[in-house]
Amino acid sequence: MPGLRRVFLLTVFSRLCKWSGGELDMEDAEAVNDATGRTEDTSSEEVTQGPLPYVHDPDLVPVFVQLVDSACEDAHDFHAVSIRLRQLATGLNPQISSAAVRELLMTFSYSLQSTPIGSSKPDTSLVPLKGPSYFPRPLNDADDQTRALWVDLTSAVTHPVARARCADILFALKLARNRRDAAEQAVRAYLDTVGGSFQVYEQGEGLLRALTLARSVGLSELEQQVVSAMMDMTENALRTDDTSYVAVPLLDSLAAPSRRKKAQPADPKVDDLLDVALQAYTESHVVKEVADIVRRRAAGDEARIQRASEAQIHALLKEADNAREALIKVYYLNEAASTARQFGVWHLEEVAVSRLQSAPPVEWKTLETEFKVPSEIFRNYLIPYGRARSWQEALRFWLQSECPSGSVSSNEELARKQQGVSVVEQLATTVKFGPEGFPKRVSSGEEDSLQRQRVHAESVKIQLSGVLLSSALDVMRTRFGVPSQEDLEACISETGTHSALAEALAKAFQLYWVGEFAASVHLAVPKIEASARSLLLELNEPMYRAAVGDSDGQFPGLGVFLDKLEENDFDPDWGRFLRVFLLKDGHNVRNLIAHGFMHEVDRETAALALRACALLVLLVSDESTERDIEAVKASLATPNGKTS
Repeated sequence: MPGLRRVFLLTVFSRLCKWSGGELDMEDAEAVNDATGRTEDTSSEEVTQGPLPYVHDPDLVPVFVQLVDSACEDAHDFHAVSIRLRQLATGLNPQISSAAVRELLMTFSYSLQSTPIGSSKPDTSLVPLKGPSYFPRPLNDADDQTRALWVDLTSAVTHPVARARCADILFALKLARNRRDAAEQAVRAYLDTVGGSFQVYEQGEGLLRALTLARSVGLSELEQQVVSAMMDMTENALRTDDTSYVAVPLLDSLAAPSRRKKAQPADPKVDDLLDVALQAYTESHVVKEVADIVRRRAAGDEARIQRASEAQIHALLKEADNAREALIKVYYLNEAASTARQFGVWHLEEVAVSRLQSAPPVEWKTLETEFKVPSEIFRNYLIPYGRARSWQEALRFWLQSECPSGSVSSNEELARKQQGVSVVEQLATTVKFGPEGFPKRVSSGEEDSLQRQRVHAESVKIQLSGVLLSSALDVMRTRFGVPSQEDLEACISETGTHSALAEALAKAFQLYWVGEFAASVHLAVPKIEASARSLLLELNEPMYRAAVGDSDGQFPGLGVFLDKLEENDFDPDWGRFLRVFLLKDGHNVRNLIAHGFMHEVDRETAALALRACALLVLLVSDESTERDIEAVKASLATPNGKTS
């Protein structure tokens, strides 16, 4: 149920129900076959072969009717009716069959399910109508014997809850001779439950279902009665100190545009109730739902929309005020600022941002996980660098190393396996914080969960590759020393790359080898974007954003460049590495460098930055070289060493 926090309490009755006077009297009933009537205890056949099928006996209907009506007395929801049915059936002497008890329990185990708040066509259904469902059994799967039971019960039960449920089942399964009559019977019964023992939320769900039924068969007069009852229930709910959530789904349905051609004009009282609801609720997620309803209903009325958005933002700010932990406070302030920006409430955006910037710092805890990497991996990886006859040979081998993030397909498979391990991972909302301590992204849902798992799998491989790549560079320095700038440029230029890029890459290698990791990264990372831009210009891809008015013409960012490169056959494995290592979905090294947030750089990050830079630098051609588009695409498809 959207926005509702419900706790189901299973009450165990310590006393036995007594049958006397006008209540159920079973003394004159005769014992019959177990499948149709009563038995003293469970048969051995049922224990060994499973539940016996129900066989309907019309003569026992009066017994079932009295049992059902008694179970509905003072029940607070359908779940409680089922509990009472089992308890009362146990107290009967002689007992009715387990098959009969099962079907009666099943009857009241179905539930009403409404469309999510904000749906264009609010509806409420009796579910499950069809499978898969273990319990209760889907309505459509009920056999003829159970359907006969439901037909007979509908014509005999008297309690409003029982009448509503049985008539609703007849309507859903088209068991009545006149389906309109079944709908009318169910609607009237749902109306009769109002003011009874059922919890107000259950009564509200019944009215929502009654509205769906009335509209589905054109019961105009009854529809107006249902709408009037919904208005009264909403108003009463909003008056209470402990505001019931029932008002929100009722308002959602009342505020939805009518589907009839000759619809009645919108009742202005609904708008008044929505205004009250915006002030009555305090939980931000509920206020958001009400605000969404107002925005949907008040299209074109900017003043009403503005008030609804302000109420939603104020609710988030209040949640921040009430939060005791810094992390929760920062989360709500960020939500308030984001909501204010989304709906153009600029003055409250400034308030939220100002409070976010001055919020107490979040106390982070680092969770470390250790895993052992077999030493054979390092030894085998470093063998070529130990056997190289010159630094040039070792460097060429390093420049042809495999993609640090591994293959896209294997990472996708691993991510799906990891996602399936935890349902919580799929359902939880994840907030990603940036280096400045402010929330950067809020994600939730199955797709976001899969993306997080994929990035995690890629990141682990990238971290391991960083260790291997830096170890190889260290072996080169130990064996051959630090090559001169001139010699490095000459070696890199042999690939036919642009001289300016060769010079920058050579300098970045030198800075790494002398231990200036931060300087190496700050030089290498911008050249990645420059190289990508040069490749796309060779392909004559339309990228440049022309000047408009006072705005300057400019090229887009690296993310767009990578999209364009992948459209031109760039190896997808290397594309993912560059995205995860450089952009915001992963390590975000590019933006951290550009905005001055990367204060300390370790050797592994520096080695990975060099690998990313070298990959694209070596694909760019010298100014004097002219390549056709197919040659450029071929080099993009096999970036581990030029093919042209």
